[in-house]
Amino acid sequence: MFAKSSGWMITFFYTSTKTVSQTPKRYKCEVCQKRFTRPSSLTTHSYTHTGEKPFKCPVEGCGRPFSVMSNLRRHQKVHKK
Repeated sequence: MFAKSSGWMITFFYTSTKTVSQTPKRYKCEVCQKRFTRPSSLTTHSYTHTGEKPFKCPVEGCGRPFSVMSNLRRHQKVHKK
């Protein structure tokens, strides 16, 4: 970000940089053509198309399903209060 002062007014100029991954994205979603560097990322992404939620909360009476394991782990914290 750069700032340019002109009297009492300051104008900001934003610059952005895009990092290009050195890892080739070899795994392609056949539904939307999005590419991934890891097969596990493609698998997780595929749940957005199928609606599958294979990770269930193990707490009795809950059983809330999640498509991403890390979301289940975050959810489990609500049961520890």
